Amino acid sequence: MKAWVLLLGLLAPLALAQSALELEVLQRTNTLRAQSGLPPLAWEPLAYQSASQHARDMLERGYFAHQTPEGLSSADRMHRAGILEVVTGENLASFQGYPEAEVPARALSGWMNSPGHRANLLNPSFTHLGVALVRKGDKVMVVQNFVARPFDPQVSRTPAIAERETVALVGSAPSKLGVFVGGGLYATLEGRINTRLELPPGTTPDYGLFDGQTWWGVQPGERGVQLSSRIEKSRVPGTQVRFTLPAGSYTLSVGAQPQFWQNLSGPATLELTLPNTLDVLWIGVRQKDQVRFTHRIPLGL
Repeated sequence: MKAWVLLLGLLAPLALAQSALELEVLQRTNTLRAQSGLPPLAWEPLAYQSASQHARDMLERGYFAHQTPEGLSSADRMHRAGILEVVTGENLASFQGYPEAEVPARALSGWMNSPGHRANLLNPSFTHLGVALVRKGDKVMVVQNFVARPFDPQVSRTPAIAERETVALVGSAPSKLGVFVGGGLYATLEGRINTRLELPPGTTPDYGLFDGQTWWGVQPGERGVQLSSRIEKSRVPGTQVRFTLPAGSYTLSVGAQPQFWQNLSGPATLELTLPNTLDVLWIGVRQKDQVRFTHRIPLGL
């Protein structure tokens, strides 16, 4: 009889599980969390879907890893399944030759004796869990997909036509030049400049020059900055995103990687129409000068 465990560290409504054994893994996980004074994890059907697909894929293709042969991480797979949260985690276990009824207890025992797996199980940030327990022949894969959902923004998305705004920049700067929107740094340029940036809706770019310690606001022609700009607008396929924020301070960013757009305060319900070329809308919780991104909302359906 053989058993293995593997961890992927922390990276982002109740539904019926596929089997009683998967529910047992959830129940045992919540018992261990209760013993440490932590709240229980709620069942997350999209995390379960991601976990089930990964368990079956590992069995069918004969590998055991958090990353697929194509390079998809657990966070990638959960986001593809529709999870919007940024903070996620995964525990894996593989068993061969054991009766299925023994697998939940053996999986939890192995994870609790592994510092990394234990950290996932007892992570106070995690709020939801999906568990898959899948057999092929005498092999069983167990996958736990964890999700940290500090609040539910109740996101809805519908196709729409959006206005796309880009700025074409040509020129040069003597040091690092910052492009600012909404008072926040959006992009940095340096040296000879010949580029085009897509801007968030309703924004006008400002510029700042970095002296190694501080950004100084500049206009083209000042401090050695030679820059011409041209704004271009077009109508393109987009997404209307509606979501709700509880009380607090937030930052919205856009792009495949978060680029600052604006700060705002909750409670608030927002309805935004964004071009799909911006890729992703990010929601971040702001505390002083720190932003912790909690949700990533893909654009385009």
